[in-house]
Amino acid sequence: MAKTKGVVKKAKPATKAKPATPAKRPPETKAAPVPPKPKLGAVAKKPARAGKPSLPLPPPPPPPPPTRDEHAADRDVARLLRYGETFGAKKIDIRMLPLALPVASGELAICDPGVAKSWKVFDRPTGSGVFRVMLSVARTPDKPGKPDKEQLAAVVIHVGRPPIVKWTVAHAKGQKKPKSIDQLPRWPITNGWLALIDAGSGSPGALAVPSGVGVNPIEVQLTDGRRALAWPSGNGEFVAYWAIDAADKPVCLVIDFDVFTQKEWKAKPAS
Repeated sequence: MAKTKGVVKKAKPATKAKPATPAKRPPETKAAPVPPKPKLGAVAKKPARAGKPSLPLPPPPPPPPPTRDEHAADRDVARLLRYGETFGAKKIDIRMLPLALPVASGELAICDPGVAKSWKVFDRPTGSGVFRVMLSVARTPDKPGKPDKEQLAAVVIHVGRPPIVKWTVAHAKGQKKPKSIDQLPRWPITNGWLALIDAGSGSPGALAVPSGVGVNPIEVQLTDGRRALAWPSGNGEFVAYWAIDAADKPVCLVIDFDVFTQKEWKAKPAS
């Protein structure tokens, strides 16, 4: 058998393809560490320069009023201000006056108009204002058909508003508290008249007044514009009292003309 030209070689069986080697994963990059929060100091630091406030600061509160060492009233002064109050046979009549006492300086003074050296300023300030004036008149029945006899029992200057929580004895500015109730400050009158006036620019000296008659006051115009009120009080040594409110401010000033005896003060009203 003749050989054919060109022997065909047997094909080699195909080799199995090797699986592809997986690509290596790149190394993971770590996140940058978060810096810790700065710790606050135990004490906050003040800024180098304080800023200006947008609004002005409120004013500081006013100082408390000074504590006054005064004697409590030695009698029930409020009885002099009650209409119809009886002292023995005498009965109180209350009269509001059309006159007023102007006080611009905030302080009130008392004097005997005929004695320049009697000028004294009360220790408690009254504040400025035009103050109402009231009379307490003691009326004593006279014979039938005749009007009652009248005496000026007290003068009342209203400088504040009630309610009244206590009564104290008034004393002069700079005067020390007396050691006993028997040494209460008294205002001596030797010319029959007692005057109250704005302390203002000081003592005006002696004032001209007529002879004391009746119970009504007179006005005395001063050259510096002040106006005094003078009452026909009679001669004597009189005590003044303050009515005080809960804030330790005066409500009124009462000048007691001492027309009632101790027996009349203690007498029980008729039933």
